[in-house]
Amino acid sequence: MSEAVATTMLMQGAASWNTWRQQHPGRLSFSAPSWYDCPGPGGLQIKGRNRVDFSGMDLSGVSIYNAFAEGLQLRNTRFVGAHFEEGDFSRADFSGAEFRDTRFNKTIFTGACFEGASFVNCNLNRVNLVGANFRVERIVETVVYGIAAWDMEVAEQTEQSRLVIEKTYELYTELIAGGTIPLMVDDIELAQFVYYLSNHRKMRDTLNILNDRGVLLLGRFQNGGLERLYLVRDWFQKQGYMAMIFDFARPDNLSLTETVVTMAGLSKFVVVDLSGGSVPAELQSILAQIKKPLLAFGDPYAMFPDLEDQTGVIAIEADDAQLLTALGAQLPAVERLHAERIARLARRYGSADANRDTTRSRP
Repeated sequence: MSEAVATTMLMQGAASWNTWRQQHPGRLSFSAPSWYDCPGPGGLQIKGRNRVDFSGMDLSGVSIYNAFAEGLQLRNTRFVGAHFEEGDFSRADFSGAEFRDTRFNKTIFTGACFEGASFVNCNLNRVNLVGANFRVERIVETVVYGIAAWDMEVAEQTEQSRLVIEKTYELYTELIAGGTIPLMVDDIELAQFVYYLSNHRKMRDTLNILNDRGVLLLGRFQNGGLERLYLVRDWFQKQGYMAMIFDFARPDNLSLTETVVTMAGLSKFVVVDLSGGSVPAELQSILAQIKKPLLAFGDPYAMFPDLEDQTGVIAIEADDAQLLTALGAQLPAVERLHAERIARLARRYGSADANRDTTRSRP
């Protein structure tokens, strides 16, 4: 079947297309189609709302190469055994669409909407989902290697499982049939992070980045305490740090104490509001394992001064109105404490690191 005939039927709408496809099954290909219609003055195409609407169509068995389809309407469209090769579907609406056994390669979906869509046994190889609404109903047994997911919206209730994070052009079922058990995660937002952690050569870089930018914030949550911590977090973010607050549900495989200590271990230093009731126990647990510098504000508890025997401590006396200014004034001092700690570690482990590097270089 020629592409010209298929294009003519496609433009007649879902009812005509679906009937025609039942009569003419088999694979179809569209090469560099322009599915965009937004006329401006004089009939010239302008950037705006695309009037082309493929909603409700069954596009199973269709291969689409290098399409320009920005803002295309594809609500409740069915893609089984389809193939997207590159192309631009920015701002397209795939709400309620079904993707099954479908392959993608470097396709652009920036700002697209996939609300309520489903992905089963697909390969999203290097697709661009930046800023997309990816509040899908389910995504399972799907390759997500190389996706760009900055500012992508997801839904907590989305069913996610067996998301492959290894480089492959095969589908999940093909990998399993070939006897391969690939590396998988159950959260698309964590896919790239877990991939980096799985690569031992990248692990050192990951830990260095976290320990160079991470800041753990501790304190009380009640009576305005959490709002104060959020204010401090936002301030540190503007200074280029990655500020962390343990305001989420406890991880299933860690206790509360283990979670706090782990987060401290990934931090450059710890900022603490001493008014928090759990703060003394948290600091005791952290400093028993990790000697990170402390930047503290609020009324100190009785045994707080003794912490200076274990690590570098900088105490700030300031009310809420002056807190951020005081933090800024003391930030160079806590950075110096961190630098001194790094220097001590370098002296302690310098010879051991050199010996280990020499051993690695031997044939």
